[in-house]
Amino acid sequence: MKTANHKTAFFIAKRYIVSRKKHNIINVISIVSMVGITICTAALVIVMSAFNGMEEIISGWFNDNNPDYMISLKEGKSFDTADFPSEKIKQLRLVTDVDEIVSDLALVTYQDRQELLQLIGVDTGSRTMRNYAAVLIDGNARAYYGQQACANIGTVAAGKLLINLGSYDMMKVYYPKRNKKNFADPSSAFNTDFLFPTGVFSTNTDHDQTYLVCPIQFTRDLMQYQGQATSVAVYTEDFADVKINQKQIEEIVGDKYVVKNQRQQEEMLFKTMKSEKLITYTILAFILFVAAFNIIGAIGMLVLEKQHDNAILFSMGASPSLIQRIFLYEGMAVSLIGGILGTIFGVIICWLQQTFHLVKLGGGEGYYTIPYYPIQMHFTDILIILVTILAINLFTSILPAHMLKKSITKTSNI
Repeated sequence: MKTANHKTAFFIAKRYIVSRKKHNIINVISIVSMVGITICTAALVIVMSAFNGMEEIISGWFNDNNPDYMISLKEGKSFDTADFPSEKIKQLRLVTDVDEIVSDLALVTYQDRQELLQLIGVDTGSRTMRNYAAVLIDGNARAYYGQQACANIGTVAAGKLLINLGSYDMMKVYYPKRNKKNFADPSSAFNTDFLFPTGVFSTNTDHDQTYLVCPIQFTRDLMQYQGQATSVAVYTEDFADVKINQKQIEEIVGDKYVVKNQRQQEEMLFKTMKSEKLITYTILAFILFVAAFNIIGAIGMLVLEKQHDNAILFSMGASPSLIQRIFLYEGMAVSLIGGILGTIFGVIICWLQQTFHLVKLGGGEGYYTIPYYPIQMHFTDILIILVTILAINLFTSILPAHMLKKSITKTSNI
């Protein structure tokens, strides 16, 4: 019986949609609502796919320059390398490199300019050193020039210091002494040494702004970290399972250390991007809600127009729930048609952008790292959008249908 009622309600609702209304304003409001929902839905699909594309691009940049896992102390700055289980980690399946790193902020001066930079001390020929050597845009990745330690510097930091690789000027590095300090003579409170800039790298990440990569022995001498490290970088094969390897490394190093995968190393950036995506989704969903709210007016006017028909249906034995369901389906049909059309249009536009790169950045003149807007469609996003449309449909359709149910008895006497 319930199935028959649903079929009857759906059949009548379908006839109401395609039939000509006495008042054209009802058709106009319905069409405007449908178009608004279509546009908002398409915008949701496109914008969320654009956020996915940007996240994918940025993730790829960091994946090329961040180690697969970074191990550091939970508390404290440095640890003895003799006590660290490097050999056990190297024995893990699919682990290719384990690099000790000595890193900290230091004041770097060059000619009459100065910047606070992150010194990254790594072994010559290590995977970390090779990664930064692979993205050099000027100079070379030499670790030593004779007895003098050399360094590769990020392109933004090099621009701030106006580094000239063609000159023989060196960078002077200041780092606070760990033990003896003479506050009467501030200059004696720092260890100082020199680095010869030989290369400039570009990673398209924050590393370009603050990173200065140099031999690990230089940073150990400068920071008085002999036989110590501040972190350990672990590299694995490309097809290695991130979660499984991370768990195995955590079991080896114990609770004293924190093991972060590539995304966790840039946790703040990806959290910010997800927050921006959520805020954008919320704003567009609210606009979608406003567009769908017009359906309440359209259904309300349709109820008034169909008062006589409702009375006839009621006198023929139709229950109030059946009549209510007719207008509920009417409102949901308008919204769902708009939502489905919007999803289809959004997917088509995203596919065109992915395939043909129609929308360029900066006119496509080559001034940007990404020449076109990146797009990455996710099925889960489309599913979330459709669920959102369904929820809004139910709300905007139930309200007028519920009001109708109360007035059916009165209208049945007309």
